[in-house]
Amino acid sequence: MIFECLLLSCVIVQISSLGLIEQPPLQCSQEGLSCSVQVSRSNCSVKDWVKPRSEAPNPHPIVAFQVKSKEDEKNETVPVLSLTLTQYSDANIYSLQGMKVQVHEFTTNNSLCFCYIFNFSRIQRPDFEAWSFALDQIVVDPGMTYQVTVSNLPKPDIGGHAKLLNITIPGCERRKYRSLRVCLENGSHWDPNMTWSVRDDGGNRVTIDLIFNTAEFSDMYKVYIFSADFHNELSHTVSKDNRTSISVNFSLNPWQIKRCEIFFGIKPFFIRCMQKCSHHQQKVNICSYYSIPSTKRQHMVWALLAQAALIFCAFIAVLLHKRIRAIHTDPNSSSHNTTDKSNPEVVSVHERSKVLIIYSQDHPMYTDIVLKLCAFLRSKCGTEVTLDLLDSTCLGSIGSIQWLDMQNKSLTKSTDKILILCSPGVCAKWNAMCRGRRVMTREDARSPMGDMLTPALSLIVPEFVCAPSFGKYAVAYFNDVCSEKDVPALFHVAVKYQLMKQFEELFFRLLNKEKYEPGRIKHVDGLGIDDYHICPSGRALRDAIRAFQAYHLSNPNWFELELLDVHEEVE
Repeated sequence: MIFECLLLSCVIVQISSLGLIEQPPLQCSQEGLSCSVQVSRSNCSVKDWVKPRSEAPNPHPIVAFQVKSKEDEKNETVPVLSLTLTQYSDANIYSLQGMKVQVHEFTTNNSLCFCYIFNFSRIQRPDFEAWSFALDQIVVDPGMTYQVTVSNLPKPDIGGHAKLLNITIPGCERRKYRSLRVCLENGSHWDPNMTWSVRDDGGNRVTIDLIFNTAEFSDMYKVYIFSADFHNELSHTVSKDNRTSISVNFSLNPWQIKRCEIFFGIKPFFIRCMQKCSHHQQKVNICSYYSIPSTKRQHMVWALLAQAALIFCAFIAVLLHKRIRAIHTDPNSSSHNTTDKSNPEVVSVHERSKVLIIYSQDHPMYTDIVLKLCAFLRSKCGTEVTLDLLDSTCLGSIGSIQWLDMQNKSLTKSTDKILILCSPGVCAKWNAMCRGRRVMTREDARSPMGDMLTPALSLIVPEFVCAPSFGKYAVAYFNDVCSEKDVPALFHVAVKYQLMKQFEELFFRLLNKEKYEPGRIKHVDGLGIDDYHICPSGRALRDAIRAFQAYHLSNPNWFELELLDVHEEVE
């Protein structure tokens, strides 16, 4: 296993989403112009190329771009970014000595720098057209965003802003990219063709078998199942070992299968996306494939009745103990006294709610907190949670707007809610929308789904401001890693819950129930700030919050480093 991890680490280092076709060498000399090109992968610093503004060329060249397909040195077809740089034949030629082009990829933070060195022997070309330079050997990745900066040399000491372009390459869903090696290496078109079967092994075990097809460029897979009955998902990490299909089985106790719906999932590790590869997930009604024998069902029914009787007796005993204690504490008390607020009434909750979570992918560690919160809501609270990361297959097939609209329309009951988790990214994206602009985080750029918050805000804002639908929404933030200033002004009219300090209040809100009633306070064990981490899912959530809190303290400007401005006006 250690060897495999080291091998995967080496693969990650070798894969770069920004490259250069080095053959044939770049040529820029023309009739009337002697020119050379210097290429650098580290930085674009050019020393001693700054002059007074009156002696520097102005303005910067005109830049046009296209995305093409081209063969590299290995005769493999790759997507390339083709730039055309045009400089007018005017008096600026006397002072123009060079040109600098920098291409920066946001996700990997890699850069390519091209420095043109000019020596003009004439002002105009022989055909009297503008001077033009083609740069069409920059290898890019589908779906990635690149920043192109172009400036003339020498630079003026004052002013002289460079030409800046943000270019997003079309994704692998484009038909012309389907056969590209890069799209095969990131698993964009991999179909696992997952099948499953359920069998009773006799005795007290049930086995679920999952079979799926492997991919050419993924050697490891994480196969998992989970349901609301499990405290944690059950998973196995398997290696391909030159197999075209893999079978994985999970052995369960029949008592673990209380509900029919179980989620099956596969997470591949393709060499270009590794931990960020898209999951393949399906929801299965297991009752249509497996039924418990009648004798075993009778035993289960009797056991459940016995458990219910024991719980009822324990509940009555607790009530009697509290009543006797209250009588001894206050001899003048009567049956008409209200419950003491210092001893909240412990209640058991049987209702199930459905929650759609809206959030911003500010940082990988914050996204991990959101996933851990979903697991806690499912396992501890019995809540049916809808999250884009957990439904990537459906989302990828119908699109973000259609997926969000479908999920919104599925919230039909009074207990169905939309939970908005506020963070610095939510506030920044809302402010950008108000200014007619759009911003993204590095985690959005890395995610196959992109920024899901901006389209979500566009859909829910018209409904949020309407009084009849106001109770459908709940607003919260993690006060250990966020603050109330991260809540956009739009949501100030709503009650804001601090997590995990006020999680119990939020839980009652999701059920449309009141925690505080005249004469008594309701309480649910295991949801308070002091005891939510007792269960495994709560402990995982607490650890994720603490980890991000430590990172936040050691990197106070973390969000500025994660934020990207894509310079797009919203039409």
